[in-house]
Amino acid sequence: MVDPHSVVRAFLSADGDLVDLVDDRLYAGRDVPPVGYTPDDGPCVVFKVRGGSPDYPDALLNPSLQFKCYGADEVTAYQTYRAVYDALQNGHDADILHAESEVLGQLLREPDTEWVYALAYFVVQIRQT
Repeated sequence: MVDPHSVVRAFLSADGDLVDLVDDRLYAGRDVPPVGYTPDDGPCVVFKVRGGSPDYPDALLNPSLQFKCYGADEVTAYQTYRAVYDALQNGHDADILHAESEVLGQLLREPDTEWVYALAYFVVQIRQT
């Protein structure tokens, strides 16, 4: 089985518009940014698999992924989400057959830190061969 976190991170890291916003702050397999991060560092994206399934002959994985797009304010958080959306929606490459939004981004705040983020979900079809 392929690691969906690595595949999706590599795909997102190749998107120039997203990288212009977040630099290398794409954190895979997480539901919060790493210790030491603050929104003053710039926007970031954290994501993790939340479920999904393989297809019958095990040629594809179909993970559902949760994305949290952080920013210093609501505008920046939503702009970061839009960059993720633009990169993933109907996206494909050698490893990703298709990606599709499951739920549009919703602006929320972390209860402990009050950091604003946009929460969204995507399903991605990943080739296993």
